[in-house]
Amino acid sequence: MRTGAATRAEQETRLRSRFHPGRVWSDVAVWWGGKNFTQDFWKFLAGDFLYDSGGYVFFLLYNLYLLDLGYRENFLGWVAGLMAVGNIVGSLPAGWAARRLGMRGVTLLCFALVPLSLALRATLSSAPWLLALAFLGGVVSSLWPVAQPLIVADLTDTRNRPFAFSFVSAVEIGFGILAGAAGGYLPGWLSHGNRAVGAAPATRAAILVTCGLSLFALWPASRLKLTPAPAGAERRIYPRDAFVWRFLVATGLWSFATGAFNPFYNAYFAHFQGASVARIGMILAASQFVQVVAILAAPALFRRVGLVTGIVLTQIACAASLVWLSTGPQGWGAAAAYCAYSGFQWMSDPAFYSLLMTKVVPSERAGASSLYFLVVSVVQGVAAVVAGEAFARFGYPSVMTVIAGGILAAALLFRFLLSGSESAQPSSLAAAE
Repeated sequence: MRTGAATRAEQETRLRSRFHPGRVWSDVAVWWGGKNFTQDFWKFLAGDFLYDSGGYVFFLLYNLYLLDLGYRENFLGWVAGLMAVGNIVGSLPAGWAARRLGMRGVTLLCFALVPLSLALRATLSSAPWLLALAFLGGVVSSLWPVAQPLIVADLTDTRNRPFAFSFVSAVEIGFGILAGAAGGYLPGWLSHGNRAVGAAPATRAAILVTCGLSLFALWPASRLKLTPAPAGAERRIYPRDAFVWRFLVATGLWSFATGAFNPFYNAYFAHFQGASVARIGMILAASQFVQVVAILAAPALFRRVGLVTGIVLTQIACAASLVWLSTGPQGWGAAAAYCAYSGFQWMSDPAFYSLLMTKVVPSERAGASSLYFLVVSVVQGVAAVVAGEAFARFGYPSVMTVIAGGILAAALLFRFLLSGSESAQPSSLAAAE
């Protein structure tokens, strides 16, 4: 008869073999190899990194640069508003461009024009030029949010696409953390600590250097092998089937609800919580880390319960987290509530793209992506204006509770409108894949 001690020894031996570093590394390697990412996927990710690096540093430093030039917050608001209008105006033509020029062509166009527009915004200092360039910058920058999901969908298949969207989103957030850390020090590095250089010239130099770095994204992007635009491109660019309109209605309500709080998270912590700037920065960094973990964990959830159910569950958790935050927890409780809200919110974002790109036939993906970006841009812009007035009049707790109710309503609407949509597939999609 085997003794209890012998049985425990065998169990410990099995556990040690299971969690041996070599075995774990081998299991991870097998799991990763099963994702079947192509060389073009990694070229795309390299171009995305170089392109995003300039944008992250620009938006970190640009408002500080304008303040150093003597502009006030009201002018900064006009700049941000005109850029948002440019995004809205450019979203539908971006879908047309992606269909006519092909994904590779529109990517090269975006990677060339956006860094140049950012460099001009950091070079010209008169108010009329800054406002005009903010609008034009919004128009050209609308190309990438439309083109990027098309490229990820083209470089993946239905099996690895949900993980690919999550992986790309997580890596981009990681880019933002690195760019934010380096960008804050870059003006000092370029001025060599010489205060005589001045804040505005040093900040301008930092922006121009990172814009130059972004232009190098053209090299990996030019080497991408993507599906070309079809000869004699079809007239029908924008999808008209019922799924897309149901999807846009459901995601529109979700984007409106989250867009009502997202622009005010720092004001909430500063005015309602009384947090210092340094503490807000730490909370933001922690939330970005949680976003990366949540996005990478999302595919396991979606694989188990499906995209639609997984999205609904993350939306419900997001609403619950915002209710928790609205109660005014103090200290690390507030940070934990915001991190949970942010993490659950971002878990669903890659799933939206994956569901849309899988359900729409390849010839209409550009139109579907541009419609989605248009809806998100419009409703988030309206939500920010409405929520700003509501926060000023009614305070944070009550308005945040209403926003959480809106998020919950979006989850229920998403379930109602899109339940069962995963099982149906466009007739031409299987052949296209």
